[in-house]
Amino acid sequence: GYSFNPWWGCLKVSDGCTHCYAETLSKRFGHDIWGPAKTTSRRTFGPKHWAAPLRWNAEAVKSGERKRVFCASMADVFEDHPLLDAERAKLWVLIEATPNLDWLLLTKRPENITRMIPIAWLGGMPKNIWCGTSCEDQQRADARIPHLLTVPARVRFLSCEPLLGPVDLS
Repeated sequence: GYSFNPWWGCLKVSDGCTHCYAETLSKRFGHDIWGPAKTTSRRTFGPKHWAAPLRWNAEAVKSGERKRVFCASMADVFEDHPLLDAERAKLWVLIEATPNLDWLLLTKRPENITRMIPIAWLGGMPKNIWCGTSCEDQQRADARIPHLLTVPARVRFLSCEPLLGPVDLS
């Protein structure tokens, strides 16, 4: 599988964000991209970076094997930041252009998904999108899972890490 970051940076939203590895890594590289939109930018990338998944898709076609892409290990695709609208629009085009890659979109903000995806996807997202949410404890599971269940993705998943307390999914 692969990892693709359409941008770097985020705003912490819950206890699961306290020891964020992505923030630590970005600071190690000298990027101040963690914080609110009013005071903090995000790190974006150029065309060469965005071309990589197109190569991966071509390789998947050639090999006859689907590959998974964990999207935004250094960000949250559904963060509400004004700089990200244009980047997200590029991501949607890229996902549609790479049907042989399964895109895993994990978020701590599932309440934003249906208003941030293209309107055309509200009737059903492309089959190569897997949508997931983080549930680090019961409070977050109770708050986030109902939003995830409204998302018209073929595959929906949960990430229970960092697991900060018990989570009962019954």
